[in-house]
Amino acid sequence: MNRHGSSAAYLVLAASLAACAPFLQETLRASSYAPGAEAYDDTLRVKLAETADETDEAGSAARALGAVVPGYLSARGLPPIEGQFTLTDTGLVFRSVAGVVARFPLVGPVRQSGGRRWRSSSVSLTYIDEASNGSVYVFRLDAGVFETDRPGILLDVASHPVWLDSLAPSEWVVDRPLVSPRDSSALRAATREITTSSYADSLYTLFGSPRAAVGLIGLRGQRSGRLGEYIGRRDSLALDPGRISSEAQLRHTLAHELGHRWQARAPGQLAALWRDVASIRDPHRYGYGIPSEHQAEAIAFAVGFLQTTARGNQLATTSLRLLDHYELLVPGTRTMVRYLALQPIYRNHPLRSDLTTGAR
Repeated sequence: MNRHGSSAAYLVLAASLAACAPFLQETLRASSYAPGAEAYDDTLRVKLAETADETDEAGSAARALGAVVPGYLSARGLPPIEGQFTLTDTGLVFRSVAGVVARFPLVGPVRQSGGRRWRSSSVSLTYIDEASNGSVYVFRLDAGVFETDRPGILLDVASHPVWLDSLAPSEWVVDRPLVSPRDSSALRAATREITTSSYADSLYTLFGSPRAAVGLIGLRGQRSGRLGEYIGRRDSLALDPGRISSEAQLRHTLAHELGHRWQARAPGQLAALWRDVASIRDPHRYGYGIPSEHQAEAIAFAVGFLQTTARGNQLATTSLRLLDHYELLVPGTRTMVRYLALQPIYRNHPLRSDLTTGAR
């Protein structure tokens, strides 16, 4: 399958798979969603070039501040949203097209180790995707990934120029959890609320509802950093709202775990859909090098895309361009979107015809 999908053949395959109602046998393993804690390993923040002149720190900083870079931000492992970054003296400020603002540090505070002083970079160039319509630069920043075809000042920032060290100290941003991890009543209430919501009902329509009541992640899962877990032998699901920082992340986790349920109960169906899907390129993206987790992330991304575009308040070309950016970060998202768009629950989706005619 090429970058934009192909295929009458694909649609015949998807339609036939959609008719496969009987699920196959369950697996006995537990599948969990535990995105990386975004540890800021300096060895991964490769300096592209050391070209800055220490005598011109203030002038270089002044020329850089205020620069704007448009693109798509994927924060905390979630699907990307369109917006732009502005470089300020307090860090990078992202404003989405919907007006949501998020702030990210440019560099960390001054540290001392082994007799030397240093500051961690917050921005690094992960890879460049040579797409058919031009290059897309993928940057990793504090707890997020940013895609852009016009990197501008970010290429300079990724090289950690000397003027960055002249900026005021800043600490890494730590998000607050939705509820206190020590409040068991609040944890259960948050879990009950999301799993009895209309959003959850739409997921159950797609992937079925677990037989067992949804519970909380146990101590072993907490120690492993899991946000969610699906256990096939019990057909059960568990969540940990005490480690989840937003409603969007909680919804994503639920979709990811129910994606594992789909895997466990219809492995042949998923295997047929997954043929020729490329691997995730970003080694820090959850699912990298682990096909089952990659697949569950693609399912969760696909659900997120179909939910985001369900209102039809954007041009179809704009929404389909957004899908390209989902696919760039998590290959296989487009395949899952096209398959899920065939399901009855999405019969009135504004993009259904575009997604299921083989044009994309």
